[in-house]
Amino acid sequence: MDKGNVDEVNYVDFCEDVDGSKELFGVGRDFNHSFSYFPKTQPFVSNAEIVRNNPDDLDDTIARIRTMCAQQRIRVGEFFRDFDKLRTGYITNSQFRIGLNMAKVVISAGEFKLLTQHFKAPKEGEHICWKDFVDHVDEVFTKKGLEKSVDIVLNDVRTSTVYGRREATTDERNNVSDIVFRFQDVVRKNRLDAKSFFQDFDLHKHFKVTPKIFRQVLTTHGFPLSEEEVNCVALVYGSEAGEIKYAEFLKDCNVLKFEIYGPTTLAKSTYTPKFIDYDGEREFQQLMQKIKNIIKRDRIRLLEFFQDHDILRKGAIPPTKFRTTLHSQKV
Repeated sequence: MDKGNVDEVNYVDFCEDVDGSKELFGVGRDFNHSFSYFPKTQPFVSNAEIVRNNPDDLDDTIARIRTMCAQQRIRVGEFFRDFDKLRTGYITNSQFRIGLNMAKVVISAGEFKLLTQHFKAPKEGEHICWKDFVDHVDEVFTKKGLEKSVDIVLNDVRTSTVYGRREATTDERNNVSDIVFRFQDVVRKNRLDAKSFFQDFDLHKHFKVTPKIFRQVLTTHGFPLSEEEVNCVALVYGSEAGEIKYAEFLKDCNVLKFEIYGPTTLAKSTYTPKFIDYDGEREFQQLMQKIKNIIKRDRIRLLEFFQDHDILRKGAIPPTKFRTTLHSQKV
């Protein structure tokens, strides 16, 4: 309270005690520990690697390119058309490589060799028939000649890749099925929607995470997995890059059904009400330390909010406004 006026609170002194420069920021020679947080700089080392994918066959390469084009909504034909002025359907292999790079479709030397051998143009020199390549890739969006025949089957193109990954054995698939069954029980009991927790690590929304992150997210939900179990999941739900497709895993684990005005089960409620008797701190020093911790943690500048109620800048406000300000800042 203000010494000269018992009906008002001196918020300036209060802020100096709980929100002073030394309390909040640690200003002064005694707080200069910058050397502890900023060590000597190290030379920049690039961890970029050249793509070294080794596909099993041509269909594996086409499936990978289809997946990239579907995710990024790329029409690769637009990047080859400028090289073919006469619209012959043929371009050189170097122009084909440049078009793929402009479309940001990164492929390895082995994949490029497979494509140039299969789509080789009946022309002298190293030429490729880019129109046939585009027709194969664009099947992920639609099929050519669909307007002429309505009996063409859609959604049967291959988009899954193997790239040297071995198939999961029967025991490994049974192990994964057991993991899915046990995680379904966790989802059912906790009414859990774990997709948002995976998306915190999936910044580009590719619906894939590394096995380490996959194991970490499930551990946070009280469902720890061993390294052997994670490897089994990676074989069943993994991609060619060794990542786990968490969207497909969660799709198989989702057992929640939301019904509006559905039939009641007449089951008794398991909710147990709890009453917590909390009267706050009883000692002044403990109360001040509690307020300091809240202000440091949330980075609140109380002085600015107190001044909104002190138009004349007297440095004192009524107790009701003092309490209102603290309550509005969740102190």
